[in-house]
Order: sequence, then structure tokens, then C-alpha cells
Amino acid sequence: MEEKENWRFKGNNYTYENGLDTADMETFKKDPIASLARESCQNSIDAKKEGEKKVVIEFETFEINNKDIPGYDRLRAEIENCREYKNVQNNRKDYEQLSDMCKSIEKETITCLRISDFNTTGLYGDKFYLLTKGSGITDKTGITGGSKGIGKYASFVASRFNTVFYSTYTVDGESKYLGISKLCSAPMYGTDEKTMGTGYYGFDSKNTPMDKQLDLDNNYKRTSSGTDLYILGFKKEDSWKQQILSMLLDSFLVAVYKDELEIRVDDIKVNKGNLKEIVENESLITKNLRKSIISQYLLVSEGEGVFTKASDILGYGDIKIYVKSFSRDDSDLATGNCVMIRYPYMKIKSFNGISTMPCSAMCIIENNELNEQLKDIENPQHTDWEPKRKNDESLRSEIKNVIQQMRNTIIDFVYEVLSTSETEKLDIEGAGDYLPESNDDNSDLIGGEQEESVVKDTPVIIKRIDNKRYAKNPIIETNTLEGIVPDIGDHDDDGDDSPVPTGSNTGNQGEPHESDETKGGSEDGDKDILRHVPLTDIKKVFFVADKENGEYISIIDSVYEESDCELEVYYFDDTGNQYNANIVKCIVNDVETEIEDGKAVRFKIGLGKNKADIYTDLRDYYRCEVKLYANR
Repeated sequence: MEEKENWRFKGNNYTYENGLDTADMETFKKDPIASLARESCQNSIDAKKEGEKKVVIEFETFEINNKDIPGYDRLRAEIENCREYKNVQNNRKDYEQLSDMCKSIEKETITCLRISDFNTTGLYGDKFYLLTKGSGITDKTGITGGSKGIGKYASFVASRFNTVFYSTYTVDGESKYLGISKLCSAPMYGTDEKTMGTGYYGFDSKNTPMDKQLDLDNNYKRTSSGTDLYILGFKKEDSWKQQILSMLLDSFLVAVYKDELEIRVDDIKVNKGNLKEIVENESLITKNLRKSIISQYLLVSEGEGVFTKASDILGYGDIKIYVKSFSRDDSDLATGNCVMIRYPYMKIKSFNGISTMPCSAMCIIENNELNEQLKDIENPQHTDWEPKRKNDESLRSEIKNVIQQMRNTIIDFVYEVLSTSETEKLDIEGAGDYLPESNDDNSDLIGGEQEESVVKDTPVIIKRIDNKRYAKNPIIETNTLEGIVPDIGDHDDDGDDSPVPTGSNTGNQGEPHESDETKGGSEDGDKDILRHVPLTDIKKVFFVADKENGEYISIIDSVYEESDCELEVYYFDDTGNQYNANIVKCIVNDVETEIEDGKAVRFKIGLGKNKADIYTDLRDYYRCEVKLYANR
């Protein structure tokens, strides 16, 4: 038996060939550094030593001479062997990648990244074997963060020549290390057999790990239990610190806040004590994750304006929901989403679109049965829950219901908070542009100097409707401010109310009527025919003021005056079906209207902004639409 430390690339026994970009590698290629940070931290948290309060994870770069790479000559030769084989196959894509690997490993100085964890157990027994030689298998159970057994491939993607070393020191005093290089199948020397593509730096033909720690970083020496991961030829970008730190905070901020995790990225240290300072330092956080990270900190720290609620989900266990509303001035910090975090305090995904108002939310799932069920259906990257991973159809249906119940519970609490928030400056972004202005003529609409009018609950925007603009001939669309009206003659400008059309009907060519009636007469009479037409060239914004009492507010921005209007409210179900909402009371510009057949009728609107307080029989949140008509 050959017993010598070296790289060995085993034969495939004349079976299938492996390419350079295997499925397990492709999984993490979209964002290699971020994937590396997340997967490494997750593994370290899972290995926390009993009795320790927090895990410490350290990311440190260093440089070595290429000849100091264990088995350098053999590794370089195998990369060249793979390149030549791909050249013969005329596989230009793999050939170019392997050419870049050759250039990287031949550089005299090689940049490496060391990832070390502390206050952990180290990889003892089968754990080291599963990490280095397992694929799609794991011994992780219970409250661990990961369980798919493929997260380790993120580290290979971060290496310029797909090569990493694992070194561990266990709580029992055991040391070992092993190197792995994930290349592609290529001809074996002296035979017509191909390699498997994966090589191991081990002690013998069984690829047995060396019984000692790997001393690759001259400035580092492990003295306590834990694991070190060395990435050779680290793809070091200018912003690598910022990328790693941002991904770790976005994924594990709650763990840091609860003092269960400390992060060190070269000279930057992040713990509970300085977390606020780090979060507020824009130079340390990538722009795309800044809003998410700040919102998470504001929520978990339960500062001003944060509301919390615990709720059981179908008997599987409790979740804790955090909600914060933002004023219009701070609305740029609102995510409009609910970040979902499960024990051991790792972010999995976000429920998007929980509200159209400026707010952020967080849901934490503690160590319970719900946590276990959700972990079981996570994708390999641990960024989503996929019920289809349950083989049993009834179990798939059950877990779908659980997820939907969680979402419904979160949204209900979000609306509850937003409708009762005491934040005086809370406003829907842009909604203030449609509220009536306070002036001498209509100051009573929103409260003038004598009395301030207050909406009893914070309004929730439902839908804004911008009507299309048309010419009098309804076939032609235009940008003028004219609505769809029947072409029945000119208007008489006399009179106090809306103009009454002149001309005659088709009955008996009678004289135009001189009254202020707006309903028109029969075709056999002597009055003009007026039509019931929708008002165009106006903008409408619809708010929920009080869900429990069916109270809504509509702001109507009109470009003309109308004296005989009619208002209807429609709501839509989840499939888009439209229904009439029954209006029981309506006050337009502080004047109560008449109600007929569930509609507000015979009221006036003026130029500019008009406010309608609408009371309906609705008792929930719906997507709604207001329709406004006039008789012309």
C-alpha cells in the first residue's frame, strides 16, 4: 500500500465522466462569496460547543508561495492534464476555465482565505468524513441550520482552481486535515481509463486524512477546538469584505443581536456590543442589502414604534412577529416585506408585499416542531421553503397550509398595527399629494384653524386609479381634459349648477328645457336626454380608515365641477371577480349624501381635491375600486 502524502485522482472504472461545472458547483455560482459566507457561518453555528454562549467565525486572507501548497507539483500537473483533454475534446468553455486555473496556480504568490470557527466542537468521528467525502448526505438533525449536505461546494466555487483544505481540532484533542480539488475527468497516466475528476490530498490510497493540523497560515495557530477551512487561490475582489459582512448580517443579524454569534472579517469585528455602529456604517454594507439589514436591526431591537405578537401556527409551535411602520420622511428604510428567520436565527426568505404602506416586518420561528418541518423542505441554499420536497401528497398539502397560515397571521398583524399606529407623521408615500389642502374655502374638509379633523385609524392605501383621457368622440384617445359625453349640442353657460345642454330630443323637436333638471325626459317629450356617464380625467386614491367598521376614505382630484354625481365602490376577490360593496353612509366634503341601492347619489364635487368618507358593509381588506359618474 502506498503511504505518502500526495494528491490522488482515482479512476472512474470506465463509467461516466464528470465535467468541470457539476450541478453541485453550479448551485452556488451566482454569488460565490455571499454563498461561501452564508454556508460557512451556518456550519459553524451548527457545531457550537455545549455550554458556550456564542460561536465566533473568522474570515482572514493571507498569502503563500505557490510551492508551499501541499502536493503543488502533482496538483498543477493534473490541472494541465485536464486542460489538454478538454482541448482534444474541443470543449472551449472548459478549456478556457482550466487555462485560467493553470495561470493562477503558476503565480509565485497565491492569495488564500482562512475561515475558522471557535467555541465549536471540531469535526469528530463521521462528521469529518461526511463533510469531506459525502454528497447529499448529512448527520444534522434537530435545531441545526443546514441539513442538505451540499453547502460545502460553495467553498470550491470561491477558489481559482477549485481546491480547498479542511483542518480540524476536536474537543477530544484529535487533529486531522484533508485536501480536495474538484476538477474534471481526464485520462489517467499509463492507462485508457479516465479519472473521476475529484482529487484528494491524503495519506494513502484510501485518501486517509493526515493526523495533524494544517499549518498553512504562518500568522495563525489553533489552540482550541474548532475547524479551519483554507480556500486556495481565493477570488479576492476589492469589495470582498463588504460582500461577506453584508451577507452575514443579512442572514444572521438576529443571532449577532442575541449574542450567539460574533463575526470577524480581517480587521473588522462585529458583535452585539457594536452591532448598531456597524449597521449604520454605510461603507461596510453593500447598497442592495442596506435596507434589509437596517430594518432587521430596528425590528429585533424593539425600538420606538415596533409592535410584537406571538402566535401559534396550527399547533406546530409559536412564531413571534415584529412590525414597524415608518413615517413618510423615513419611508426609504421600509422594505414592505416580512423577513422569515428560523432557529438558530438564520434568515431563510422574505414574504414580499405584505403592505402598500411604508413598513417592515420580521417573523422568528423558535426551536419547535414548526422549525423542524420547515427545515425539512428548504432548498439546498436554505433560501426558500419548497413543499414539493415532501413525497407524501397529504404532507405537502399540510405544510402548504402551515406556510399560508403563517403568511395570513403576519399580514393580519401588520394591518392591525398600521391601522392603530400612533405615529403622528405616518403617511402613505405620495398619498399626501391627493389630500385636500387647507384654505379659506374648504378648510373644514381636513380641519381648519378652529378644529382639527383626525382619521381615527391610520389609512391603508388600497388602489390608485388614473383614468384615461378621451375626446368627445369616444373613439379617439387624447391628452386633453375632456370626458366621454354624448354629442348633444352646445352648453349654456348660464346658471348656478352644471351647465344644461341645449338642443332638443328626437321626439317632437321640442324647445330646449329651461329648468335645472339633470335627469332628462323621455324620447317622446320635449326635454333633452341626459346620459349617465363615468367621470374621466380625475384621479382617485382609496384608503382603509377602519377595517372593523367598514370605513374608507377616497380622495378625488377633479379637473371640473359636477353638481349631480353618483359614487359606487367595488371590491375584488382573490381570483379577480368584481362585486358591488354596499355603501350605507357617505360624506363628501363634509356634506352627507343621499344613499340609493348601496350607492351615494346626488352630490357635488368641486375643482381640485375632494374628500369622501365612505361607510360600507365590508369587514376585511380587499382590493377595491371607486367609480364616479355624473348625469350630463
